[in-house]
Amino acid sequence: MHRTLFLVQVQPYPLSGGVSLRNWQNINLLAQQGAVSIFSLCKGSADPDLLPLAAHWHHYDLSAPSRPLLEKIRRRLWWLRPAANARADWLYTREAAQQLRHRIAAFKPTLIVIEEIWLYRYLPLLKQAGCPLILDNHNVEGDDSRYRGVDPITPQVLTKIRRIEENFIRAVDQVWLCSQKDVELSSRLYPTVKSAAYVIPNGVVPNYYKAGSPTPSRSANTLLYLGRFSYQPNAEAVTILLNQIYPLLRAASCRLLLVGCDPTEEMQQAAQADPQIIVTGQVDDIRPYLATATVMAVPLQKGSGTRLKLIEAFAAKCPVVSTTKGAEGLDVEDGNHLLLRESPAAMVAAILHLQQQPQIAQALADQAYERFLERYAWSAVGQNIQTALGQLPGGATMR
Repeated sequence: MHRTLFLVQVQPYPLSGGVSLRNWQNINLLAQQGAVSIFSLCKGSADPDLLPLAAHWHHYDLSAPSRPLLEKIRRRLWWLRPAANARADWLYTREAAQQLRHRIAAFKPTLIVIEEIWLYRYLPLLKQAGCPLILDNHNVEGDDSRYRGVDPITPQVLTKIRRIEENFIRAVDQVWLCSQKDVELSSRLYPTVKSAAYVIPNGVVPNYYKAGSPTPSRSANTLLYLGRFSYQPNAEAVTILLNQIYPLLRAASCRLLLVGCDPTEEMQQAAQADPQIIVTGQVDDIRPYLATATVMAVPLQKGSGTRLKLIEAFAAKCPVVSTTKGAEGLDVEDGNHLLLRESPAAMVAAILHLQQQPQIAQALADQAYERFLERYAWSAVGQNIQTALGQLPGGATMR
């Protein structure tokens, strides 16, 4: 049995996107095996009483305190340090570190899980806890393809990110990654680091989506896209939907549902101009939208990691048409679990095919649901975690 401390850079609840969904998955799976404490750092206040889980949650509001002058200067001069990053410096404060130190002393964790490399400035403090450390690396941040045409960075900044990631991986006992592709990529980027890397897929709870139930509420010709639209790859995918895919389907009385927080100005203007385009903003429950959609269309061209939006569609038996990039890292096959198409025109043809042949759409959805149960349900993910924890120092396993 473990006493697990999670250090995360988003609020664990309510769920607001792929990052929080993955954290929530791992928090819940490890909470089944022992006590859990969560330490979150981000802007905004939090209400730990809302957490639907028997766990201690300490939140540090990064927007509230006034930072010391020397800390502010250090943040502004981050680029002078060989292993530094503006985001990581913003996430670190001495006051938060002090509160984290007190939480470690009070909770006495036997395992610490850290979300992504941007929390690396807390690493020296975490190592003092004297227990195994796990880096849950949602993406391989040193992958230069993450930044091409999305959020371009200089070679110097990429070098710093790779140095941080390499040092972090070297310092922890295990690295958890979302797919075998990410494990192989990390190994190529950092060949001298003999890390213990394990695939811990993204997953969801089958019963939550009620995927086994009939969905008579599905509306004809309704496209769906889920995401946090401040994430540039999602914003670019929506631009393709609005300008190259949806216009070719409008004549077939198609509706377009764009569901998620931080909608762009382009999305809002499109919704004002066309009543068949619905922009929701953040919603408390995505299940009604998954139940209504006839197809989830995912024209992603950039980004990394694996897409929880596809896993959620599989769990809800919503057929998927995606680019190869959109389905990257998932153990799925074109024509069996979804349709993979690269160009907007090819995606339009595939969407029309599924709308005109509902039996084919249903067969894809059924087979995708079976693959979801095998690989991406929480019960399956829990087995991967059990294997990883069994290899920690001392051979601790989940019971």
